[in-house]
Formats: sequence, structure tokens, C-alpha cells
Amino acid sequence: MKFTKNELDIICQYAAPTKAETLAAMKETVPVIKDLMAKAIMENAIRRLDRIPEPECSQFIAATKARFLAERDNSIRQRLAAAKVQEQVLQGHDLSGKERFRPETRHMIMLEVQKQCFVGFKGERFRFYLSDEGYRNAKRSEQEGEIKIKSHAAVVAGEIYPDKKPKQQER
Repeated sequence: MKFTKNELDIICQYAAPTKAETLAAMKETVPVIKDLMAKAIMENAIRRLDRIPEPECSQFIAATKARFLAERDNSIRQRLAAAKVQEQVLQGHDLSGKERFRPETRHMIMLEVQKQCFVGFKGERFRFYLSDEGYRNAKRSEQEGEIKIKSHAAVVAGEIYPDKKPKQQER
């Protein structure tokens, strides 16, 4: 017997160790459901479960719940793994580091190493607070292809002034 995805979701929500307990919980809920579509799906799931003999029905309910939980857990693991891949560690100076407040500091850059050089290994990302001379050296390294400057901000007395204003979100 084939169940729709919505019916399987409902079965997972009301899953109990036995067919009788699962059906009792589902039947108890039907009178209070206000949405006609949800009520029809629930009643259809009850009718279909009622047709399945007891040992098979309990096994089906348990397997459906296990599959639902496995898919949910797998989905969470996949999202966490994707987030870890996206989140790259930013090395170098801290956002509130003492380098930011030095009188000669005029620039804050975030860069990515393009090929192994004096800064680090390919793919690593850094934040640096630099003087005018340090910034010229960084620009020269960028022209030579060693690094790629991802963002720049002016620094005056420890205050950071980004070059580009962030786009405001539409409401």
C-alpha cells in the first residue's frame, strides 16, 4: 500500500509501539483539526493503516519513523558539514587587536593567499592592519599574483571606515 508524503509525516508524528496506540492517538486528534485538507489527510492515513494487519503495521510504523529520523539527522549533518566548509578561519590580526590602534595604521585589509609565499599557504585568509608602506607592499604582492585583497577599509585612530557601504536589505 502506498502512502503520500503528508500521510507518512503524520504517521511519524503519531508513531507509537503498536498499531492500536498509533491509531488511537490519530483518531483522538481528528475532531480538533480545523483545516479540512489536514483533516482529510489524517482520516485517509487512519483508513490505510487500519487495513494493514497488526504485526506488519507496527513494523511499518517503526520503519517509517526510523527512516524519517535518519533523513532528518542526515540532513542536519550535511548542513553542518557544508557550513564548516564555507566557514574559513581568518588568521592574522584580531578585529580589536592592538595593531588597529597604532598611530601609523591607516589600512585594514582581508586577503586570500593565491600561491605559497611569505604570508602563508594557498587558500588561507588573513586580516592585517597596515601602514601606508605595508599597504603598498600588499598591493605589489597582489600584482605579482601572490595574494588577492578581498576587502579594504581605511583606519583612523582605531576607527574602521569601509571603502564600500554595505547594501541595505529591502523591507
